Parts: sequence; structure tokens; C-alpha cells
Amino acid sequence: MIQIIYATDAGREIAQRLLKEIPESHLLPVKAFASNIFSRNEALIFVGAMGICVRTIAPFVKNKVSDPAVICVNSAGNYVVSVLSGHVGGANKLTRRVARILGCEPVITTESDNDGLWGLDTLAPHFGWQEEHRDGRMNHIIFHFVGGKPTILKLDVRGGRGVDYMKRTCPAHVQYFDTEVQQDPDSLLLAVSPFWNPTIQKFSKSVLYRPPVLHLGLGCVRECPAGELPRKIRDLLHEHNLSEKSIATIDTVPQKADELLVKSLLMAFPWAQLVIHEEEENAACISEACAATYGPLLMEKKELDDVCEVSVSISREAQLGGHIEYVGGGAGDPDLVTVRGMRFLQQADLILYPSDAVSERLTHYAKKGCTVRAAENMKPQERLQLMQEYYKRGLQVVRLVVGEPTQSSEFQQEQPLLDKENMRYHVTPGVEVNS
Repeated sequence: MIQIIYATDAGREIAQRLLKEIPESHLLPVKAFASNIFSRNEALIFVGAMGICVRTIAPFVKNKVSDPAVICVNSAGNYVVSVLSGHVGGANKLTRRVARILGCEPVITTESDNDGLWGLDTLAPHFGWQEEHRDGRMNHIIFHFVGGKPTILKLDVRGGRGVDYMKRTCPAHVQYFDTEVQQDPDSLLLAVSPFWNPTIQKFSKSVLYRPPVLHLGLGCVRECPAGELPRKIRDLLHEHNLSEKSIATIDTVPQKADELLVKSLLMAFPWAQLVIHEEEENAACISEACAATYGPLLMEKKELDDVCEVSVSISREAQLGGHIEYVGGGAGDPDLVTVRGMRFLQQADLILYPSDAVSERLTHYAKKGCTVRAAENMKPQERLQLMQEYYKRGLQVVRLVVGEPTQSSEFQQEQPLLDKENMRYHVTPGVEVNS
């Protein structure tokens, strides 16, 4: 809930305007403010003098993890200031929202926001990742990062909003991890990785973002005692260099869903969801079911204490390696390509396109160094060989087609060939316009 707190009649008028636009809010005169207002609300909007705002909240401020977002609007309604919990609490975001409502100037003093840098402490919640930082307090890590000091980025998964965002907005002082180069141990390591230790090399400071890409297959004996098994499973994951914080699902069969071990694992890994494979009758087959459902096994089936078996698979979409994206070019207008399609075109290492004027204009999104070829000038086998070449090098291929890709003759012709070669592909539709 958001409390809008006003101190004067002029402030009340602005507060009432905000109340109409922010349905989850309530009005409160400043004289009625109490400690429970601070602790029980997700955000406070003060309308009035900054001094009144600061003196009102000062006795209750504890830390940025638990404090609510606090912003202050001046009584004339021409400035909105982010006061407290800018990143973690969302005050910076709320400041921009209120500024848009009032048509006024947002004032944000958070350095990373003003410099267009990543908010290291908000990336995880924004993209649905878990987070851990090692060898350094988060405030010191953020100070290092916003100060432009050496930072290394390691991406151990492919695709997803978060990874695409970091690639697209990577700051100039951030370098991608290179196994051939000995990195400065005083650099900050930022890793989006399901691996317990993303690098062999040690860094003095690191933030590890754990994307939900792992799937834990579980089978156990009847009435299996939990005991130390959750800890042993976690340790087993670490032995295989996998982080439990990247577990997206715990998978089992209907007969095991109510076992104490399953409930204990869901408590130990509260970010994971329980998935029951109704079609599987035997828990011994759960690892094969996970591999078929999600992707290849990173940890083959392992037995623990003669009472349970666990395996781990990774989502196909997250695997590093080559990828082919069929992108619909829209209904005869390059402006009708989707944002997702445009981003694939911007990131592609190879673009194959139909040689019409609209599709040719879409290839102008290609990055420097991208290979762009007209598909009509090539035989089907030539196209496949070229896509294979880039795919095997772990690069990204965009196959641009007119209209809806799955209805195109190109896709229908090439799909069986891709399936035969076990090459991963996905379809991004274009925008269709009904006449």
C-alpha cells in the first residue's frame, strides 16, 4: 500500500490528484503519521517541504532492505525527489511515475541511475533471479561499479530478458570474461550463472545472479525421512558445480508429491516450484522425463543414502551455443516487426532474408560484422550448411521471413532439416494486419 501524506491545503490538492491516478494509495495528514505507517507500507509520498519529510521519517529509518520507498513532492507540484530506498525499495521508479502523473521534474540522486548504469541490487528481483555476493559488502561493490573500476561480466546462460538487457546496455568499463586472458583479481566479477563457481579464477568481489534454469528430478522410497537429505542434495549440487539457487522446479511423480522429503526441499529451496509428472508412473524415470521436458542433464541420476535419487537438467532455452530464430517481418511494412524481432536482428551474427524491399530494410538493424545474405540466391542445402556453420560456432542466426513464419514455405521446408540435425530454433511472429 502507498500512503500519500500532505502537510498543507496546497499539498492536499496535489495529494488528491495523485490519489485518483494511484489506486493502491490512501491519503493521510502529516499530523496523523505514526511508526506503524512507516513500517507497514511499501511506499510513502510526502507532499510538502523536504524538511518536514525528513524529520517525520528520521526516527524510523533502519536499512534499505526493510525501509519503504519514500519520495517528496514540493507543494507547487513541480519537483518530485527520491528520498529513501531508491533502488531496492523502488523510490526511483515511483518518482518517475509520480513525475509523469504531475508533468513535473523527477529528481534522482542515485549515481547508477544518473549515469545509466545497472542497479546491481535490483537486477535480481527485476529479472526473477536469485542473488548472492561474495567477498565484499554490496555497498562496497556498488561503489566499485559506479566508480568505473574494472568489472568483468560472465554470462553462462543464453537469452532471456535479463541477459539480453545486460548485453544491450553493457557499460564501457565492463569487459566480457575471456578464458584466454588472466583477469585482474581486484576486478569485480558479475556473473549470470547456474554454476556454483562460474570461474576457476578468484576475484576479490563478485555478484552472482542465479537464473531459474535448473530442474531437479527427485525419486525416493516410500515414507522417505528428510533428515539431512536437503543439505546433502545441496552439497551434491555444489560438487557438480551447480547452484541450488538456480533451481526453477523440483520434479517428481504423483506418488511422491506428499513425501516429507519433497516438502522439506521446497522449504530449503523456497524459490523452486513443485512440478508433478502425471504421465510418469515410476519415479525411476523422472530424470528421463525432466530431460525430455526441459533439456539435457547436467547431473546424471545420483543416489543418496539408498533412499533417494536426484538428477539435474537445464532448460534448452538457456543453454549456451548456437541458436536459430525465425523472425516474422510483418505485413509488408518494416515498422511492423516486433520489438523482440528487432532485438534478434540487432544481435544476429548471420541474417538470411527474402530479397524484397521490406526485408532488406529490416536487415539495416544488423550489427557491425554481421553476415547478411539473400536466401533466394541459395539452394535449401546451401542455406542449411551456412546456418549449421554459424550454429556450430555458438553464434546466433536470424532467418527473416515475410508474414507469419510457421506458415511460410521457408520454415516448412527447413524445419525437418533442422530437426534432423538436432539444431535448436524458435519462432518470433511478425505483426499481422487484418484488412
